[in-house]
Amino acid sequence: MAKMGIKFDGFDAVIARLSKIGADTKEITTRAIKESHKLVTKNAEQAIAPHRKTGRTQKSLQQTPNVKWAGDRAECDVGFDIYGGGLPSIFLMYGTPRMRKNQKLYNSIYGKATHNEVIELQERIFFGELAKHGG
Repeated sequence: MAKMGIKFDGFDAVIARLSKIGADTKEITTRAIKESHKLVTKNAEQAIAPHRKTGRTQKSLQQTPNVKWAGDRAECDVGFDIYGGGLPSIFLMYGTPRMRKNQKLYNSIYGKATHNEVIELQERIFFGELAKHGG
């Protein structure tokens, strides 16, 4: 599984401004991570669908965004649970000597377009909250 967090330029400045005006930054951050998780999971579901034989790998996709906080850092698991039936996802994403990698599946989690979508979503949430609170 990969880790999902908040990653955009100016994040620290936005958090400082939101804190200054009394906004609940922990709730906003948690919501942004959960929304980002939904976006990546939706992309991964679409990419894994053609590989359905038993459905076990598809079922191993982390569906619930479980945000964990450690001090002022938050993260959440995203992708396939390797120990819960997601091991084939590694071979699909990276390929084997006899099988080409599935670039669409890889990109659904690690690709530049997905990364940009996540950043755009997170910026929209944080800057929207900043505008809503008059910051």
